[in-house]
Amino acid sequence: MAEKREFLLGMLMGSAIGAAVALLYAPQAGDGTRDLLRQKASEAKDKAAELADGVKMTVVESAGAAKTRVTGAADTVKDRVVDVAGTVRGKVADVTETVKSSTQEMIDRGRTAVETKKAQVTAAVEAGKQAFDQKKTELEADVQQDLSVSASDSPTGSNSTSASASPND
Repeated sequence: MAEKREFLLGMLMGSAIGAAVALLYAPQAGDGTRDLLRQKASEAKDKAAELADGVKMTVVESAGAAKTRVTGAADTVKDRVVDVAGTVRGKVADVTETVKSSTQEMIDRGRTAVETKKAQVTAAVEAGKQAFDQKKTELEADVQQDLSVSASDSPTGSNSTSASASPND
């Protein structure tokens, strides 16, 4: 674009210099020279207008082409963003599903462990109750046996307890 501008400027300057040189060396009178100057100025004006129109059209065409390229690039970027967003959504869904299933597995294992420990504790409590009842029964039997043995060992039998129980009666 800068090269075209420089070319046009050089062409205008060259035309102006050429016209000035032609006037200086022209063998015409003042009126003829003025007419020739007007004619050359008009021609230079027309050429400048043509060049300006050409530059304008080039700029408009370049702007249109740039707009088309930018629109195409924007569409490409948009398509890529949509593709990447879809990929990201898919991966997030996969990760979410993995985390969800792993969490559910951990919860299930935790429940199983709790239920196992609960069953073990319940069994231990029941075993403890049975051991207590058995020991209680054994101790009660031992006490009964000791009472029977001590009652049979004493000469007075069961009266010894009552006699020694209250000496002040």
